[in-house]
Amino acid sequence: MNKILNLTTIALSIAILSCCDEIPPTITPCQTNRVVLVEEFTGVSCVNCPTGAEKLEQLSSQNPGKVIAVAIHAGYFSTPSTNNSYHDLRSDDGLLLESLVLGPVSGYPSASINRKIFTGENQLPTNLTKWAGYISTEICDRPIAELSATSTYDAQDSMATVTVNMTPSTYFTGSLEEDLALSIMITENNIIGYQLTPQGSNSNYVHKHVLRDVISSDYTGDILITKGNVLSPQQVVISDYKIPAEWNPDNCHIVAFIHYKSDANKSVQQAIEIHL
Repeated sequence: MNKILNLTTIALSIAILSCCDEIPPTITPCQTNRVVLVEEFTGVSCVNCPTGAEKLEQLSSQNPGKVIAVAIHAGYFSTPSTNNSYHDLRSDDGLLLESLVLGPVSGYPSASINRKIFTGENQLPTNLTKWAGYISTEICDRPIAELSATSTYDAQDSMATVTVNMTPSTYFTGSLEEDLALSIMITENNIIGYQLTPQGSNSNYVHKHVLRDVISSDYTGDILITKGNVLSPQQVVISDYKIPAEWNPDNCHIVAFIHYKSDANKSVQQAIEIHL
């Protein structure tokens, strides 16, 4: 894990990473519809971050459709390299999420698993040696609601429309203990650009699941149902969202998730990912 100190520490972190007792990347299958959101903090100058990306790909492939990855380029290591200064994978909302909602992050790579602080942790971002265990725990927890989503994209004017529907789970009864919010993001796969790796600089690295934008009106999530009320079906439509010319819409995905919204509890309750 990289610590934001100096180049000596970067080299040291490689040694530390190689000798850690790592939790095997095995997820216990569970008969639930739970989908887990993993928000990974990364950066083009983070030498160990490709290892984190590979680990997350392994965990996702073990349970297709059960793990959604979002790569947030934010923090110290996300500053574009002087070798490739035009290629900036940071986003305004990603920087805000890292500094004000999920972080700040002091070690890379790290990831927030369902925006939950697990027993023994004191912050949302966790070390990659713990991702498998935490994902396994979350994937076995029943969701309080189910999500469905559709999107349309007009290539002529580069406009997208996204519709997200929430339906309460039959097993969940009672009133909400926290405000329930919806966040909708756009990510992009297969972005070719610079990345520092353990093997050296790579100008043709394939970046995946890159957070491009949070398209809900509030980057911290739009409240659907306030605390004390019962769950009820909800629909949110975001229309006429302009896809920037530098994005490849064929590689873009919509990530939507419902989560509690308070200082003490930001936990994600269910998530969904669809192609733009």
